[in-house]
Amino acid sequence: MPVAKYSRLWGRLLILAITGAALSLVFRRLNLEVLADTFRRMHWGWFIGAVVLYGVLFLPAALRWHIVLRLTGQSVHPGAATRLSLIGHFFYTMLLGVFGGDSAKAAVYAKWYRLSLAEVLATAPLDRLLGFAGLVLFSVIALTEAASAGAFGRVKGLSLQWHGAWVVLVVFGALTLLAGRWVGTAWPAWHRFTDALGRGAKVLLRKPRAAVSGVICGVLVQVALSGALALNLRAASHAPLPWGQLLWTFPVVVTVSALPFTFAGLGAREGAALALFGIYGVSREDAVGASLLTVATSLSWAVIGGILFWRERRWQRLARTVPKTISVIITTLDEPNLLKETLERALRVPEVCEVIVSDGGRPDSELKLATDWGRKVIRRASGGGVQMQRSAAEAKGDVILFLHADTWLPQETGRAVINCLRDPSVSGGGFWTLFRESSPLWPASWLKCAVRFYLGGCIAGEQAIFVRREVLAEIGEALEGAATDKVELSGRLRRVGRLALVDAIVTNSAREFAKRQTFAAADLCLTQESR
Repeated sequence: MPVAKYSRLWGRLLILAITGAALSLVFRRLNLEVLADTFRRMHWGWFIGAVVLYGVLFLPAALRWHIVLRLTGQSVHPGAATRLSLIGHFFYTMLLGVFGGDSAKAAVYAKWYRLSLAEVLATAPLDRLLGFAGLVLFSVIALTEAASAGAFGRVKGLSLQWHGAWVVLVVFGALTLLAGRWVGTAWPAWHRFTDALGRGAKVLLRKPRAAVSGVICGVLVQVALSGALALNLRAASHAPLPWGQLLWTFPVVVTVSALPFTFAGLGAREGAALALFGIYGVSREDAVGASLLTVATSLSWAVIGGILFWRERRWQRLARTVPKTISVIITTLDEPNLLKETLERALRVPEVCEVIVSDGGRPDSELKLATDWGRKVIRRASGGGVQMQRSAAEAKGDVILFLHADTWLPQETGRAVINCLRDPSVSGGGFWTLFRESSPLWPASWLKCAVRFYLGGCIAGEQAIFVRREVLAEIGEALEGAATDKVELSGRLRRVGRLALVDAIVTNSAREFAKRQTFAAADLCLTQESR
């Protein structure tokens, strides 16, 4: 057997042995009949609440990783990071810890989206660094609140004989690391991890706003983890609990269970819960019952992650190439005063190979402006759907991007679109939007994009809709005669793939936006989708 495989097998066997030893230390202290009665009398509503809350943590966890991916230029789109975060939990559980889980998640992400494995792997220490900062911040808050509730006046009640149990766990953990070093794998991996952590810290220092966002996500993850443990304690216990004093114990138990010494935290979590909850009068059986319910909560989401991994592999088999060029189609209706700046900004994007102006109005200076810039002008009957469909038939780029005359593209448009379409399951998508002028509509712009996309399942015209060229050919006359082009196009695109929002923002004119009555169109979109 090769040394690397022998090393991994030896490490996993040792971890399983540690898990068994830790569990034996815990269960020797329990009355198993009382523990069984605890499970029979548990409050199912609180347990279900814990499962739901545990699932919520994957949203800030995914956003935290997505922030790191964006900082390092490895971002595809938020949906990809969210799915891989849940799949990563499956790997984390099955591969016995942080290193195996993060490595497997990075390998799958790099393979599916055709990115550099080394670059994606380098995001893991950054992600963990933000998570650790969130843990520290949340722990400080919890400790402060618990101290104000008089929690530490009772710490002297901690049983000394449980210190011996912790010594056993630490010794076993040390043996695991030493065994890994003996076979020549764990020690180099640890050095690579710490080196990457140092490099990542420098990146975050140069991007303080992103770092703060990541730390906030880390805090939210800790809130969800500790909250799930607290709900499981409520499910297992039938006695009044001093929640203010217990608050500081939850992040400690969560942290101990995350150490890569045992399988899924078994043994370590139960030992920590038994020792810390017992300070505040929680019975041994209730403490261990809450811990085991938390294991069940975690494993339930690991199963969901495994199912998602199996389903996602089918999407990734789609034979779609990574595009290289973009054709921009600007649909206008007598808007010469808006067209010049829109053209200039579109042409600054390196990946844009052509710009086509599709005008549905009268012949005027708008057409002369476009032809003076050397752009193709197509005269069609007015109507967004007709203009978009017929102009797309003459475009040559790998991606067709539809643009309103008042919508300005950012410099990173090409990179954002092409990275998004590295995901073969994505058939098309759009951008987040903001207004250039001060307007009462400005605060609603970002929220409107999110509501329209995540609840209505569609993307509006002012979001600069883009579509794979081969997909547009596949869905046929999607826009011809459509009263509201985005409704019909979004529906057709979802039948052959997924929609996505890219990591870039386009800006629109608030005045033109109001003229088009986009809010009313968005309501129509949501209404049609709910039928």
